[in-house]
Amino acid sequence: MRNVRLAIALLICVGALGGQPVPLIHGTWTATIGPREVLHGTWTGRALPGRPNVGEGAWTLVSAGSVVMDGTWRAEKTPHRWEGAWAGRTMDGRHLAGTWGAYLETWNGRTFQDLLQRTLQQEVSGWWESGRDQGHWWLKGSAAGETAPARTSKGKP
Repeated sequence: MRNVRLAIALLICVGALGGQPVPLIHGTWTATIGPREVLHGTWTGRALPGRPNVGEGAWTLVSAGSVVMDGTWRAEKTPHRWEGAWAGRTMDGRHLAGTWGAYLETWNGRTFQDLLQRTLQQEVSGWWESGRDQGHWWLKGSAAGETAPARTSKGKP
């Protein structure tokens, strides 16, 4: 019982110290597979509260106006770039996963939330891999009031 009270007290303290909520950013993405195929979709993301160098979110892959795949992503800052993992599920239940990173050689932002905020002014780009497939991606954030992604997956990378 003492441990339960201690855990509850700790949760209350953490909640009280949490400060401002971290804003959720959303937008659209474009990606390539190899030299010719182009994919499109939507994304949401935010830095984790109290962990500004870690971010996570959700994404959808859209084809002919319909969601054909959805998933989640997570990223963390390394000494020279942002790297992470993604996982997704097609509408027929097939699972895919991979890794990704952002190209930020000329960017001076300090936190993952800074990276997401940057998408509101200009595209952010990077690379992705999944097995033998690989390509590049570009994110563009949406202005307030624009539609957020319609679906997310319950799984995490």
